[in-house]
Amino acid sequence: MLLAVAFALIAYILCIVVYRLYLTPVRSFPGPRLAALTFWYEFYYDVWLRGKYVWKIEKLHRKYGPIVRINPEELHIDDPSFYDEVYVGPTRKTNKWPWSAKMFGTTMATVGTVDHDIHRQRRTALNPFFSKKSISGIEPSIQAHVIKLYRILVSFKGTGHIVNLSDAFACLSADIISDCAFGETYGLVGSPDFAPEWRKFMMDLSLGTHLMKQFGWAYQLLMATFPWVLTRLHPLSRKLFQLRKRLKNQIEIIRSSVKDNRVSSRTLFHALLNGDLPDAEKSPKRLTDEALTVIGAGTITTAHTLALTVFHVLSRPIVLRKLQHELHKIFTSNTEVTWNILSQSPYFSAVVTEGLRLAFGVSHRLQRVSPDADLVYREWIIPAGTPVSQTQMFILTSEKIFPNPQEFIPERWLPIATLMGLPSASEAKRFFVPFSRGTRSCVGMNLAYAELFITIGTLLRPINAGGQFEMDLFETTQRDFKVEYDWFNPCAALDSRGLRVSIK
Repeated sequence: MLLAVAFALIAYILCIVVYRLYLTPVRSFPGPRLAALTFWYEFYYDVWLRGKYVWKIEKLHRKYGPIVRINPEELHIDDPSFYDEVYVGPTRKTNKWPWSAKMFGTTMATVGTVDHDIHRQRRTALNPFFSKKSISGIEPSIQAHVIKLYRILVSFKGTGHIVNLSDAFACLSADIISDCAFGETYGLVGSPDFAPEWRKFMMDLSLGTHLMKQFGWAYQLLMATFPWVLTRLHPLSRKLFQLRKRLKNQIEIIRSSVKDNRVSSRTLFHALLNGDLPDAEKSPKRLTDEALTVIGAGTITTAHTLALTVFHVLSRPIVLRKLQHELHKIFTSNTEVTWNILSQSPYFSAVVTEGLRLAFGVSHRLQRVSPDADLVYREWIIPAGTPVSQTQMFILTSEKIFPNPQEFIPERWLPIATLMGLPSASEAKRFFVPFSRGTRSCVGMNLAYAELFITIGTLLRPINAGGQFEMDLFETTQRDFKVEYDWFNPCAALDSRGLRVSIK
């Protein structure tokens, strides 16, 4: 019996080897044979080495060219001009790849939805809430959270207390998105030392996405059958279960208020539960998945962009001086300063845009599948159904598009760019993709912009325009923002403590 099982297993493995090397539709594409043969190749770089595959892929492109087979099924393209073909609008159906869609453990959320039509249904329900008009409507709430943080920072003025703004921004973003989603906050901004465990928890979840891609089926099985085993094997799961339980309870409270016509606030989940989605789309499991991705996506990416942008401004006196000159004009000319008013400043907008460029949005590649139509890239025909990806971090640091790509140069986005020997701002904007593009681009883009403009404008408000403090960097260097690991979100050296400042 055991011999028969062994022979069957060997035969099965041989069939996989033969298929992946000689029969699969992507057999002719260049790339290392080991990567074509097994997903363990990617496992080594992203799980064992904790998020290094993105740089291995970069090396593979140098060896094999602009299109590379990076695992048994997926092709990666390093060509900015082809980006809009991969991340296409509504002109062509676009699925997610099931293997990577499970990396968040939330396959019922919009961001984890594989099928194009189901995704469109779910995304259509989210779009109105995250429109520019809608975000402008909740701007007073965003401002209130920022002012709360501002007052706490004022209390540290002249005390010598060192503030970790990376932690503070993670708390701020979480409080804002939870308020938008549920009408209540987690009160993280008011936590001692800005709850450093919250940012760590969010980043640990990001690291876990690599393991979830490889063994998501095991996670789902254990979660459904023996969750206590999962918490023993992976202690982070305990905190994740607690967060899921809290989110589920918040959703059920809103569900009850909707049923009883006791709707006192207009939040994202009031909108979803009051909306036209079928009842199956309003199930506790699906909406909890949605909530978890909303909180996760709305926390780390915006917080990282805030920290990186503020660091670059504070570390460059000329940039700080120019920005505060703009802010002085804005704050002395307007009784009420809004996102719309702040965004009308060309230099301030350029600072925010450059911060977004260097923050990358996410560091991981985003896979897309054209289920019905072949894609044509140069001399290559990519068969329908093939997962194809690009890495927006590569595009946003391309030397050809953004000369001196690691330098923070707001002028890239201004008419003066060409006079400085840079590509024109219009050319740069063609490749500005921190929110990705297409039907699956970041739904929270407008909320992110509102947070960035309001927070940076408030914290860097000059003293001569009503500001109550200034900030100096404390033991923070470029090293604290240099991406060393791809945890889906960019991750610096593991001993980095983030953006730290003194208040004076």
